Amino acid sequence: MDNLHCEIDAIRQRLGQKLLILGHHYQREEIVAHTDMQGDSFQLSAAAAQNTNCETIIFCGVHFMAETADILANSPENLARRNGQRVDVLLPDLDAGCSMAEMATRQDVENCWNSLTTLFDAEEIVPVTYVNSTAELKAFCGQHGGLACTSTNARAVLSKALQKNSQKQRVLFFPDQHLGRNTALKMGIPESQMSLWNSIEPEFGGNSSEQIQNSRIILWNGYCCVHQKFVSGHIDEIRKLFPKIRVIVHPECRRDVVEKADESGSTAFILKQIAESPAGSQWAVGTESRFVERLARQNPDKTIVNLAFQPSYCETMGLIELPKLAAMLLSAESGLKRNIIRVDDSIAPDALRCLLRMLQAGS
Repeated sequence: MDNLHCEIDAIRQRLGQKLLILGHHYQREEIVAHTDMQGDSFQLSAAAAQNTNCETIIFCGVHFMAETADILANSPENLARRNGQRVDVLLPDLDAGCSMAEMATRQDVENCWNSLTTLFDAEEIVPVTYVNSTAELKAFCGQHGGLACTSTNARAVLSKALQKNSQKQRVLFFPDQHLGRNTALKMGIPESQMSLWNSIEPEFGGNSSEQIQNSRIILWNGYCCVHQKFVSGHIDEIRKLFPKIRVIVHPECRRDVVEKADESGSTAFILKQIAESPAGSQWAVGTESRFVERLARQNPDKTIVNLAFQPSYCETMGLIELPKLAAMLLSAESGLKRNIIRVDDSIAPDALRCLLRMLQAGS
């Protein structure tokens, strides 16, 4: 293992600024140690797009993240700035996908859209995709006047989407039902004005036409396997052990978990809240366990524990291992790059349009 660390360091030094290694917060510690930047998926992609020196990005994350990095790094504006030279985005393991992103396919969303437009004019529906989705779904939103959101700016995006016609406007939100529901509730939209669309149901996603017509938010029946594991009982149990503990969770958690917690927010929000809390603070954190364990190491003056006694790891993030990172570096140095993620030119412009609209919506 020590030899691998030395080999990775040596190649990084030889490639210099031509190489950028990005690591998601949920990565293994030995992977994060070799990254140039750590963060959440969109934060990393946006930062990579602003890098004018790199020729290769190795994205230690999952497939949709590498897609987003490719879309942004190789936008027409960035290609012109580099005289047409593309930046190659490499994914160390092509099996590193996201089960939530895979819960909404382009065909299923198009079928949903076609059903909805039998009830409403297309202009009355705004499709909003969480960035944890495929490039195809971002392109769908780009084509239909929609936009993307992150867990940080979901409220700003939903507010913008509903402004067009406050009486008639509806949002089709995919793929994560929990982020959509929790965000809408914080905006004051009651759950009676939401419906859950199940793509395997034959008509209106398992809803009556009246339910859909009374809904301002139509939620896709998707979820994050990591955050779905947390239940409100975990909060009761941890508070028995630590009466003064504060509970902070990700908004991809279920509604009852978010409502019982003291705070909820994105990974960046969780990191900031804990980092800025006073020494001696106690925190139970409801999100991916590698990140929680890293928070505990970075804040030794505080008590930081997993919300659930059974750790909740992202299995696909865990597929990125040190030998695979070393293999990507060797391929980058040789010029025979492997595992290049490139979004097809037929959908990249619409996917970019979706992402740019999100940025315009603010935070």
